[in-house]
Amino acid sequence: MVGFFATLVEPEHLTFPCVNDTTHFAHALLSMEGVGRVTAGRLLRHFATYDTLLRYPREQVLTRLKGLPNAADLVARLLDREGMAPVLTAAAQAVRTLREKGIHVFSAGAPGWPEALEALPRSLRPVLLYGFGSTQVFARSRVALLARPPFSDAAFDRAQDLVRTLTLQGVSLVTGVASGFDTVVHKVAGDAPAPALLVAHSGLARIPTPMRAVATRVVRRGGLLLSSFPMDRGPYEHDDRERALVQAALCGACVFLEPRPDTPEMQALEWALEAGRSVFGIAAPQHALPDRVHRLEGAVDFEWVLAAAHPPP
Repeated sequence: MVGFFATLVEPEHLTFPCVNDTTHFAHALLSMEGVGRVTAGRLLRHFATYDTLLRYPREQVLTRLKGLPNAADLVARLLDREGMAPVLTAAAQAVRTLREKGIHVFSAGAPGWPEALEALPRSLRPVLLYGFGSTQVFARSRVALLARPPFSDAAFDRAQDLVRTLTLQGVSLVTGVASGFDTVVHKVAGDAPAPALLVAHSGLARIPTPMRAVATRVVRRGGLLLSSFPMDRGPYEHDDRERALVQAALCGACVFLEPRPDTPEMQALEWALEAGRSVFGIAAPQHALPDRVHRLEGAVDFEWVLAAAHPPP
């Protein structure tokens, strides 16, 4: 990982424009002024590629964006083939450059896209994913571990015992990429044979410095570093909710260490319960867990987590 993605080579010029590729179209949409993830996702649900969009009359495209501010202006820009040519070409160049660096770029429905993310509400579902490492972890049994310091020594010790139990059974750990708890998890896991999955709250080029050595080690051992954010984005505190939701959505079993109200972890916990995931938790001293959370009160309870550690539907 030279310079941790700090330097990207310039590819040779591509011809216009990769109109039949969903990933290129998604990348192009997200690069356009005034088009965020929600709008891009809405367009991609109806028009998987730019070529598909061009087959529809203006009125039908506009209908798909009903209620969106400035929808007429956006549709006019999209249907301007000459104006869209450099946007699509630049998107294709960007995607190819990333792939030449070994970085996976996925869009919904494309090969490699984890179908488990389709359980997220459309307004919260990523449009693109960026990954570095092996995507084989998507086919493995895995458990999400979510925590935000501070937490009690007793809960921290119990979480480390759980990590040892899971890794000995070949379960892949799915954690965030922040210093503190996530670092300790992967130190405890040591040379576990099960590759891990790290979900970043920033673009892959902006991984926090304390976690870069951990991320490098995980990737070298067959794991995957994953982000739903463009390479150079963040880290921003307001993006951490999306990280927690993606982390939870990728797993059939989720473990929350002393979650507190009004945190990304609690928001992910509440979503996981509603989505039918197997949710386990260690309660914070002053904050009770929701009723449907399975409480981990001892080593015997770890068997419940192991039994639920399968890829989500």
